Amino acid sequence: MKPVTEMNEAKVAILTLGCGRNDVDSDNVAGLLAQSGHRLVDDPDDANCIIVNTCTFIGAARAESVDTILDATGTTKPVVVMGCMAERHGDELAKEIPELAGVVGFNDYAALPEVITDAVTLGKWRGTANRGAAAQGGASLPVITARGAKPVIGEASRGLPLLGTMPGPTAPPTAAFPVRTQPRGSWAYLKIAGGCDRICTFCSIPSFRGRFSSRGLAELEAEANWLVSNGVEELVCVSENTTSWGKDLPGGRESQRELVEMFDRVEGLRRVRLMYLQPAEIRPALLEAMAASRTVVPYYDLSMQHASADVLKAMARMGGPDEFLSLLSTIRANEPDAVFRSSFIVGFPGETDRDVEILSDFVQAAGLDWSGVFTYSPEEGTTAATLPNQVPTEVAEERRDHLMGILERVMEERAQRFVGQTLDVLIEEYDEDTGEAIGRSYRESPESDGEIRIRNADTPTGRSIPVRIRETDGVDLIGEVSA
Repeated sequence: MKPVTEMNEAKVAILTLGCGRNDVDSDNVAGLLAQSGHRLVDDPDDANCIIVNTCTFIGAARAESVDTILDATGTTKPVVVMGCMAERHGDELAKEIPELAGVVGFNDYAALPEVITDAVTLGKWRGTANRGAAAQGGASLPVITARGAKPVIGEASRGLPLLGTMPGPTAPPTAAFPVRTQPRGSWAYLKIAGGCDRICTFCSIPSFRGRFSSRGLAELEAEANWLVSNGVEELVCVSENTTSWGKDLPGGRESQRELVEMFDRVEGLRRVRLMYLQPAEIRPALLEAMAASRTVVPYYDLSMQHASADVLKAMARMGGPDEFLSLLSTIRANEPDAVFRSSFIVGFPGETDRDVEILSDFVQAAGLDWSGVFTYSPEEGTTAATLPNQVPTEVAEERRDHLMGILERVMEERAQRFVGQTLDVLIEEYDEDTGEAIGRSYRESPESDGEIRIRNADTPTGRSIPVRIRETDGVDLIGEVSA
């Protein structure tokens, strides 16, 4: 690898699109670049090189990724594309947008420091200049295209260097974990696994994310301790399918109890969320461990997608309204204060008005605290894209609006139940106009849910305080510091 000097040091801005898993990847890449001698900046205007970490989950995500790439290449700065679009459509991107300095798939992230070094060494990188330089035998930037769909086995396959864990107050270092930048807030994502083995007919993720691969418990504990030692109080655990964690490890899925208990050992860690839970894969051992945990909060992010058994079967998923309501009832029996999040797809091929009625009845009966609705997006290479009875876009949008209206009423009603309760709230910022503190309790996941506004707080950000909830504002809560 070429050494980084004053002449080729890059000031890199990483623009991250998509889910929390991409946020972790950006953190890993930022750590790798910093370790290599490059500098990270927040504002693209302050950068001399831009990385776009892309998402390609649905059509809207691809469109946003392409727009962001084109906006970045509209500057005079070299642009590198990484992430899901680079892995899935890397060759197309390199062909259609020759202005790019690099298109780097998952397994080639270790090459990013050198790609960035070459980019800033050669200076401005614009389309016609690129082709002209290449035609005249001049210098050209490397383009490392994605290698196409293939298994991605664990984080080590990306060639990321490892950090050693710091000794905890009661335990020695246990393992190393992929390099990442130091957190700058009171919460952080922790990726516990990668890939997916499910065969949902609407989803293309397994084709480019690869087979499911759990990260080992010791490695996760090391990273959790390191994050907490750097000021993190809350961990948000992400993967493609959290309820598959452990199935490829010696203890199997039953070791999920050990995962939960591990978090309880991390001194200084106040709150943990387990995101992306598949209802059909949830085991009693996990529910029991969550209910008994001091850190893993009763926040259940359940991937339901629909409630009609016929639609779920067409999606190659299991369940129905009765099964889902039974699961919710079981969880609430163990944890009466449990909070639930889910998302739903409407307009799936073959979906009927009756299916939408079943879904509407279900969401009213389920009483979910947080919900999102998406219209079905046909994905290239998936079974659903070839199914008959595709639902017209305008019909799907009408169904989305209808369901979202119901869900908004349900969510507001669920917020009302917290009035009069005292919640442990993590203060994240202060509103400059009102002076109110803004924070989150166990009820609100960062970047996706609502917030709590506190009128009389003077606690520094990054601290947790007890807050008595006085009223609601839609789905948000308003309270005062409890005496």
